[in-house]
Amino acid sequence: MIYNEETKEVLVEDKTDVAWKFGHTFPGGHVEKGESLYDAMVREVFEETGLIVSHLQSCGTVEWFNEEPAYRRIGFLYRTSDFTGTLKQSDEGKNLWMPLKDLNEDNTAESFMKFLKIFTDPHTVDAASAVMNGSLTIIPKDDSNGHS
Repeated sequence: MIYNEETKEVLVEDKTDVAWKFGHTFPGGHVEKGESLYDAMVREVFEETGLIVSHLQSCGTVEWFNEEPAYRRIGFLYRTSDFTGTLKQSDEGKNLWMPLKDLNEDNTAESFMKFLKIFTDPHTVDAASAVMNGSLTIIPKDDSNGHS
C-alpha cells in the first residue's frame, strides 16, 4: 500500500487484465526467481505505476489454499509513504489516488477491505481463504497471553 501522508490518499488500481478482480485493488505482483520480496515489491510497483518506492514496512500476510493439486499461495503485504516519480497508467488497469475514507466494500475488489485492515491496524497481521482466490477471513490474534 502506498499512502500519501500529505493528501491522506492511498494508491489504488482498477485491474482490467484479470477476470476475478472487480473494483479497486492495490498494485502488486509476483516474485521473480532469485529476487527478494522487497526487490519484487519495488519492481512491481514501478512496472505498474511508474513510482519508485522505498522504506517498505512489512505488515502481514494473506494466504489462499488449493485442494487439487494441493498447494498454498502466500501474499506478503508491505506499505510505505516514501515514493518518488510521476504516476503513470498501466496495461493492467487504471491507477488513481483515493482518500482512505472513500474506500468501502462496494467499490473495492473482494477482500480489499481485509487487506486494508492489515495495512492500517498493527494488531491485524494475517488473513486466509480455504479456497484459491476466495474471500479472505481475518485470522484473529489472542494477545491475552502477552505474545504478539
